Amino acid sequence: MSSFIKHMPCNKCGSKDNLGEYDDHFYCFGCGYYKRKDDLESLRERLQPKQDRSNEYSMLDTTPDIPLEGVRWLMRYGITVPEITLHNIQWCESQRLLVLINTRQYWQGRSFKPIGPKYLSHGLKPLTTYGKSDTIVVLVEDILSAIKVSRLENASSIPLMGSSVSSDFEKQIVGMNKDIYIWLDRDKAKQAVRIKNRFKGLGCNAKVIITDKDPKEYDTQEISKWLKNK
Repeated sequence: MSSFIKHMPCNKCGSKDNLGEYDDHFYCFGCGYYKRKDDLESLRERLQPKQDRSNEYSMLDTTPDIPLEGVRWLMRYGITVPEITLHNIQWCESQRLLVLINTRQYWQGRSFKPIGPKYLSHGLKPLTTYGKSDTIVVLVEDILSAIKVSRLENASSIPLMGSSVSSDFEKQIVGMNKDIYIWLDRDKAKQAVRIKNRFKGLGCNAKVIITDKDPKEYDTQEISKWLKNK
């Protein structure tokens, strides 16, 4: 099985972060671009034992003291100071990165450098659930959207950190025995429908929510309304 490394911009379709780099190939979840890695360095990495590779990942050196530009960006989407603390959102000064998740296996953040991709990530994406609902889980693309959805008492949320569901994630989500809502960007509507159909084929009650904006751009009342309409 291929090991995910990070998200990157796609030169084929112009997407900012849909191109996934794996240990043996590149794949864009937006336009379907695929390229296999054939260089010598990649071949050496694939031959290296997986237990050795796990040592490559480490947590970023962060501080809870987020500069004003980072706080303003979070508050633009309605993320509150208590939520920043609760979800351990911090700042990495060396990379000018607002770190949204930071573990020994994976980290992701929003870059505030003047050039380069807006989002950076590294490691193996975890299945992280925000909220404690036992009845509904909403699959979204990003962490801020998951935080916004998890405010509801009747819904928990999982950020896919992209727009695809791996077979391992799929098994874990099915095992939750919850109603599954897929709420991706409008331009990923076809992908959302494919994910829904896959879960339905596995015996789950799955639905798609299609809106003009990401969940993170709606307030709690609007998010609740969208869920009730489904």
